[in-house]
Amino acid sequence: MNSVGDFLGVAKLAWTVYNGYKDAPGDFKDLSDEIKSLHNIVNSDILTAKFRDPNLTSEDRERLQEILQGCENVLKDLDNLLTKYKRLESPQGSSLRALDRVRWGQEDIVKLRARLTSNTTLLNTFIARYLQLPVLLGFSQRVP
Repeated sequence: MNSVGDFLGVAKLAWTVYNGYKDAPGDFKDLSDEIKSLHNIVNSDILTAKFRDPNLTSEDRERLQEILQGCENVLKDLDNLLTKYKRLESPQGSSLRALDRVRWGQEDIVKLRARLTSNTTLLNTFIARYLQLPVLLGFSQRVP
């Protein structure tokens, strides 16, 4: 990820995955709000402005890229999960398929939700750090 276009790609993926989950049943639907939150953060002007900031160190730029890569990875896994879940749906409604769906879905949802929450928190923390930095620097410069 080396450009603002990469942010837009992750934001687009988040929106696509969100749309897949918002109409899904049960626990899958519950993920949609968290996915939408991630979309809103990645799609924010604040994040793209910080990436363009010439004062952003190469170390911080690399860290931001790592966080965004983590976001992209979890979104791809969520998209794959939904695709897999939809394949398990059976028009015949076999009880075996239903049992597989329940067992499989619960295990994966917990892990993916934790990863989604973690990546969203990392991204929020990164942004918050840079929103506060100018305030802290300005304050320290005014105090003799």
